[in-house]
Amino acid sequence: MENKPVHEIELYPPETFQILLNHEVNQSRRYGFPLTLIDMVVEADPATPETMHSAEVFAINAFNLQVRETDIPCKKENEFLVLIPSTDEQGGRILCERLEKLFNIEHQTYDRVSFQLSAFIGMATHPGDHTITSQALLQNAAEALKYARANKQKTTVVFSDLEH
Repeated sequence: MENKPVHEIELYPPETFQILLNHEVNQSRRYGFPLTLIDMVVEADPATPETMHSAEVFAINAFNLQVRETDIPCKKENEFLVLIPSTDEQGGRILCERLEKLFNIEHQTYDRVSFQLSAFIGMATHPGDHTITSQALLQNAAEALKYARANKQKTTVVFSDLEH
């Protein structure tokens, strides 16, 4: 029997996340609810397999503390995606600020592994109308994350704040 750490929050596999994203986008279109997507990368210095694993476990525990049961977290390759249904830009910014405080600290020791932890966060929000698409929401959040990483920004980059 394999011993795996048990987390109160489970990360959805990418395939399931995509199905849930499509469902939430359809709900948003139909009922006019806002929808927010966070795209985040966690980096550890030094970037060894051990520190990256500890950083990922730290991220999962942070999500456990900060996201609601109705939120939909996923790990896709080296990124964490969190879909936040019925949440506008202001609500998304509040969650991102909480995450920033947890991740962007000077030095971290987790599970006896010492490392510098950084998180880069991109966020996209849609007010909830017929123009929203799953692909556009994903692309907008990815573009905001790309900007955050390229500029080494320790604060969340919101897609609507970028000049297009």
